[in-house]
Amino acid sequence: MFVNLSSAKIRKFESHIKKSYEGVIFELMVTHNLRDRRSIELTWIIVEDREQGTGSAIMRELCEFADHHSAEIRLKPASKEDYAAITSRERLIRFYNRFEFVMEKQKPDAIEGIPILVRKPVIAAI
Repeated sequence: MFVNLSSAKIRKFESHIKKSYEGVIFELMVTHNLRDRRSIELTWIIVEDREQGTGSAIMRELCEFADHHSAEIRLKPASKEDYAAITSRERLIRFYNRFEFVMEKQKPDAIEGIPILVRKPVIAAI
């Protein structure tokens, strides 16, 4: 089912997450890529109290939200070395893999850097 995805809906969802999970830093952005696909970019998700299930709960809600809007989710996992995370990039990649994120294939002439992870929307069968 196609549901229009707007910046206002993204802001409302962000607000819901921030109210539901106190102290979490969470920021999204909606973009449109060249193939007219809508993407939700996960800019920030910082959960101070790890190992409590909060990050997993937020990711489940984000995936459901994206699926409802037929949007893919894109992100660049940070790492401690970037001074933007509290864990390793490898650990974050394993975490996002649990939610069906895969590494985007790089073009042969691309400069290697931080990998981009993508989760395609899951469309429910009618």
